[in-house]
Amino acid sequence: MKKIKPVLWNICFFFIILTPNVAYFLFGKNVDAANYENRNMAVKPVISPENYENFPEEYENYFNDSLPFRNQMIEFHNSIDYYLFHQSSSKKVAIGSDGWLFYCNDEDNNPLEQSLGYWNFTEGQLEKIADNLTSTQRVLESLGIEFVLFIPPNKETIYMEFLPDYYTVQNKVTSVEQLVAYLQEHTSIRVVYPKADLLAAKDKYPDVLFYHKLDTHWNMAGAYIGAVSLANELGVKMPPFHAINLEKKLSSGGDLTNMLNISIKDGNVDYGISGINGLVTECKTWDFNTEFLYYTAGADKRNLFVWRDSFSSALAPSLATQFENSKFVHYGSFQQQQLFDFQPDIFVGEVVERKLNRLEDFRVTYISSGVTETEHTKDISVTTAINGKYPKYVSIEKKENASTATEQIQTITELADTLIQVPKEETGVISIYIYKDGLGKEMIEEVNIPY
Repeated sequence: MKKIKPVLWNICFFFIILTPNVAYFLFGKNVDAANYENRNMAVKPVISPENYENFPEEYENYFNDSLPFRNQMIEFHNSIDYYLFHQSSSKKVAIGSDGWLFYCNDEDNNPLEQSLGYWNFTEGQLEKIADNLTSTQRVLESLGIEFVLFIPPNKETIYMEFLPDYYTVQNKVTSVEQLVAYLQEHTSIRVVYPKADLLAAKDKYPDVLFYHKLDTHWNMAGAYIGAVSLANELGVKMPPFHAINLEKKLSSGGDLTNMLNISIKDGNVDYGISGINGLVTECKTWDFNTEFLYYTAGADKRNLFVWRDSFSSALAPSLATQFENSKFVHYGSFQQQQLFDFQPDIFVGEVVERKLNRLEDFRVTYISSGVTETEHTKDISVTTAINGKYPKYVSIEKKENASTATEQIQTITELADTLIQVPKEETGVISIYIYKDGLGKEMIEEVNIPY
């Protein structure tokens, strides 16, 4: 095969170069490189005193991008790799069996290896996530808001039987199972991880696919199973899967075929879903990078707020049928004020299995803080993170690393903008304690700021 492949490539190359009209007919019109390589095309450079050293490289990039039928040649090359040699043209994508593609990007937690137990969280990571979620829970509960963590499983976790056979299970306890067990043992966080429900649905309905074959995400059917699991935790009864209407939809691509720069005709399966209930759900706003906003007259009166990632794109249409007002905000555009302005009754933190390390940096808090350095001092700023009449009584302490004593900076008073200055060479921790009232009977949150 190794000897045959170069010969075939030479034949294909001359076919493309010598018969461009045939290539154009087969692959369609030329489009810019951004469609294939997720970047902008190089612009023709103009030589100047400022860029003369880089001009040759810049012009070469421009020339390569401007080659006639360049993108068609790329697609043709990658299609030959996929269809003829069953090889992936991208290190980010693994080719499984029966037309399944899987995501294996080492720079993005490698969900394929994660689902097989290749790595686990450290004790320090588990402690940090638990602390963030516990603090978030306390803040939300002090405002009368329920908190639930919802974890959609990786595709690789649910359809493991289609993984390439050169991958094997390394650890039966995966990172998500490790985290869920840790939270159950050390916290009172409510966690919904619908792996068992999805596996049961897959066994019960073998003719239905619950994840995209050519994409990293679950489809509408899989998201419906997840919505039912989450709704049950929230005290809402959704119709069982067999009671809803499915309309099968085929497509030829997804984010994984985009990474391979190919299309696979009708290789992807999704479903239109209807018959969830007799109510009318109105989508008022739908912007992938910011928020989805839904209104369903006559549904549960509790306001639902979801801190989300891309898996909520398929989850939201089904889950939104169960709540009169629901808001799904992308983690990248989330600001705490959005949460408090919406005044939710329920807050769901939705984060897919492969992105659980994002929880190391997620926290709903009453406090905003920062440390800046001047010529002679370190300035630690403490301000309120939200606007409105919320509990925000604080006391502040300082503990210098070189000392065992704790210095009281501020006794329990209502939070106001505070600036604490320390010598530039000093290191230590500023501890801020937030209480429900000015008597200090119930602490809601503790924030430690190293400086």
